[in-house]
Amino acid sequence: MEDKLRRELQQLSPAQLRELLNASGHGQLLADEKPAVDEQLVAETKNEGNAFFRQGRLHDAVSSYSRCIEMDPNNAVCLSNRAAAFLKQKEFNLAVADCSKALEVAPTIKPFMRRATAFIALEQYKQAVTDLTAALELEPRNKECCAKLQAIVDAAIAVQQRGNGANAELRRAGVRAAAIFSVREGWSKSAVRGNPGPAAVNGHTLFRGDNGRIYLFGGRAAQACLHRGHGTRLQLSATRAASSIASTAECRHEDLKEIPAPRSGHAVVSIVEDNGDRIVFMFGGRTKRGVSDQLLILRLSTIRTGSNAHDSVDATVAWEEVGPEAGSAWPSARDGHSMCLIPSTGNRTPRLIVFGGNGQLNDDRMNDVWLFDVEKQLWTLLQCSGDIPPPRSYHTAHTVGEFLFVVGGRTAESEDGSVYMLDIGATEWFKVPIPSDHTLPPRAWHSSVLTKAGELFVLGGGTYHGPLKDAATLDLSYFHLKAPSLMQ
Repeated sequence: MEDKLRRELQQLSPAQLRELLNASGHGQLLADEKPAVDEQLVAETKNEGNAFFRQGRLHDAVSSYSRCIEMDPNNAVCLSNRAAAFLKQKEFNLAVADCSKALEVAPTIKPFMRRATAFIALEQYKQAVTDLTAALELEPRNKECCAKLQAIVDAAIAVQQRGNGANAELRRAGVRAAAIFSVREGWSKSAVRGNPGPAAVNGHTLFRGDNGRIYLFGGRAAQACLHRGHGTRLQLSATRAASSIASTAECRHEDLKEIPAPRSGHAVVSIVEDNGDRIVFMFGGRTKRGVSDQLLILRLSTIRTGSNAHDSVDATVAWEEVGPEAGSAWPSARDGHSMCLIPSTGNRTPRLIVFGGNGQLNDDRMNDVWLFDVEKQLWTLLQCSGDIPPPRSYHTAHTVGEFLFVVGGRTAESEDGSVYMLDIGATEWFKVPIPSDHTLPPRAWHSSVLTKAGELFVLGGGTYHGPLKDAATLDLSYFHLKAPSLMQ
């Protein structure tokens, strides 16, 4: 019986079978049935469209690609090719639509690039940078992609320099494009050579003194006891970042009672005054009593022992504490945070910027951002948006103009090797995409230096599995060059 019924059904045409199923209430069985695609005909029609495109016959090319898509609606290549023809015809919205459909089917570099081109033409720069970032993830260091990023940067700078009617979206896109282009090569490993410096220590801080000297304050040493008020001075080569002789700094304290308690995990910033003296701001840190919210100022007065500037020494040391005014905002106590200087520009006074750190408990990590006006001596909490970094501590940070770069650190889950950038003027975070083949191994408790040329050098650090002895460099020179023209 079943065989006879099967033979009878096989003799019915598709239309007769559909009519029979509909009449019996089972028409939905054929609802999902897709007609077979003639792949050879689709390929021939696509090649015809390609030939028309090369000849500049764009209308005919669009017609051929459209026939391909009618036969095979999910053909990503034909969708992307028709988008290319639409771009030539300046039909940018149609190009965006086709690229979006193509990316749903197969996320490849061409539809990302073509959609970015359409977004640029439509002045939708943020979306363009997003697509160019995705394209670089698929093909790092793609030259066409890098050229488009540079074009966005140049367009943003041109608008900023005109001054009137500045485009905020274009500026933000230009900032991101400059950062992405600058780090296009990713981190490069650096060989570490030279004589050993001071004893191994972590949770310490370094700041520059006169004549290439670097001063170390506080920290936890493995075998040595750090004495109150004492520091270590390193003499650096003028051409190589290799330490040579280390010695206890010879300084005269004006008032020994004002020397702050020993601490680790604090942060310092050094500023040179007009008279050549140096002021060092120190915030936070962990003492025997727990984390601190102290803001201390160390004044280093220099005397010169000869006509040569290299004969000068840091001689007089004076500490003072800045206290909060009634009703004013003040950062909570912390250690393992970062603090950087935002130099004065135009009518803006110098400021300090503090990010992250630990509270009283090591698991009480933060990701808040505070600005301190050096002249008014007032703190301001920034309300930030964008790719806000997870709370972290024992990261490093550097400013490039009005932009803050944060590297690594310890998060709630583990150490991190990411790079985040804060557009201080716009209070917007951006996670800087690093090529996947040249990332920085996750770390915290490391040290880093940003050179005058804009190269970010990272050394050492560690994880809970042990210390790291490697070094790496991230080239921020392009961003360093363009940043002054992109400030808000």
